[in-house]
Amino acid sequence: MATLLGTWELGRGYGHIAHLAPLAAALAARGHAMKVAVRHPATARAAPGAPFAEVLAAPVHPIVAPPAPTLTYAQVIADGGFADPAAATGLVRRWLALFEQTAPDAVVAEHAPASLLAAHVAGLPAAMIGAGWAVPPRERPLPSLMPWREVGERERAAADAAADAVVRAVCRAFGAPLLDGLAALIAPVPAYLTTLPELDPYGPRRGATYYGVMNGFRPSRPAPWPASGGRRVFVYLPFEHALASALAAALGALGWATVWHAPRAAPFALSPTIVHTPEPVDLVEALADAELLIGRGGHASSCEALMAGRPNFVLPDSLDTILVARRINLGRFGAATIAGADAATLRAALEALVADPGVAAALAAARTRYLAYRPEAAAAQLAAALLADLQL
Repeated sequence: MATLLGTWELGRGYGHIAHLAPLAAALAARGHAMKVAVRHPATARAAPGAPFAEVLAAPVHPIVAPPAPTLTYAQVIADGGFADPAAATGLVRRWLALFEQTAPDAVVAEHAPASLLAAHVAGLPAAMIGAGWAVPPRERPLPSLMPWREVGERERAAADAAADAVVRAVCRAFGAPLLDGLAALIAPVPAYLTTLPELDPYGPRRGATYYGVMNGFRPSRPAPWPASGGRRVFVYLPFEHALASALAAALGALGWATVWHAPRAAPFALSPTIVHTPEPVDLVEALADAELLIGRGGHASSCEALMAGRPNFVLPDSLDTILVARRINLGRFGAATIAGADAATLRAALEALVADPGVAAALAAARTRYLAYRPEAAAAQLAAALLADLQL
């Protein structure tokens, strides 16, 4: 039996554990164990079915603001210590101590670049797993995260420079085989894309296997739909979002039956046609009943909407959600809003979206493509590929 260590350092929400949990269950079915060292251990402990053999806290770097503009993945991970050689060296030292404690046969990194660098120092086999955002194509310099503007090779190389220097410095500090930067660290590492090609921020990759969104957090709670004769809409958006108040006003004016999931209560009045639920609901079942998803462009929810053939109205608020929104627009799977939109603008945009025949056709085709998709089968396929690639 092999022991694998799943790692997660950067990002928020359930998504990162939701990728690792189904993989851990699939590995357990083959007689292997996955321990995890993660940014939020409580999230891992809450994974349905308790799939992890052990849950530990990951060494993490205090979050700092990433460079602006953020041009490549090398700058995305600046807040993971990859802008400061001393900080990265300290993180790697803590990862090495954790490796001694857990004795893994391999490391599986889910948006955990310092653990990947520590695995290189320790001589441990390693792999990367995650949505396209955290698993960039193997290019040097790394590809642009701003496809709407021209970013030349020299500019991308400059964006990579700080992280490249960190990788070299850490290798020297521990006497490890010298790597010439971040691209050299990730290039030989097997990578597994738990996303859909339509929503990969880098665009569909030639020869890549997409395992889909293996949602390891699927609550059994049904959506509490309000009594209303209007369309059914599921909203997954914090009320702190800049456009939440205007959206609530737009939905109230439309009279659409709305279930709105947000962890905290709204600081403004909600229409009687809007039911707020602070507890997560079964998104797959909610989308089977709903005609529309509205959210910030979260990866997992956007993938689920695409597979269900439901239009996605996106209010992006970060670079990763802007990239999801861009792919949704390109594929005509929904629409994205603009910052500062008022209730009247949002209402008009929503009415136009649900009446758009081009969107309906694109989504019907997507739903047909994914009718046979089963997350458990995808996790089993990924586990088999991982074990073979890591020779475990």
